[in-house]
Amino acid sequence: MRKSLFFLFIIALFLLTACSSKNILPEEKANEVVDTYGITMITVTIDTKEQKEALNVSFSEKKERSEAEYVNKIDNVYLHGEKAVNKLMEVFSNHEINPDMDETELIKRISEAFEIHDFKMIRLQITFKGYDSKEIMMTK
Repeated sequence: MRKSLFFLFIIALFLLTACSSKNILPEEKANEVVDTYGITMITVTIDTKEQKEALNVSFSEKKERSEAEYVNKIDNVYLHGEKAVNKLMEVFSNHEINPDMDETELIKRISEAFEIHDFKMIRLQITFKGYDSKEIMMTK
């Protein structure tokens, strides 16, 4: 009985560690985002009238571990790691955002970039290289 429980514990531990690493990015891919857009961290959550957390996006570039995740429930898209960061780079390639924008303009650009105009709430946390982090929340 103890052997069975121990074996199940090891399998569960393995699955948990395997699942938690799916968002990890290669260092050069994370550096590409920072070099291209100046963003070292971004988290976007958008609620629509129909769906809570209809969009949930995150990217963080860190020396020890960079991660990215892109979840769009409206379009049924769930991306992790390199696929998620590729999608983010595609989204940002057509919509300029920079650290000098005021909060209203940043929210407007994020809404346009992710093509969700009829939002109920947008929560944005963003850090540009060399700048302080900005946290913004806007509701309609």
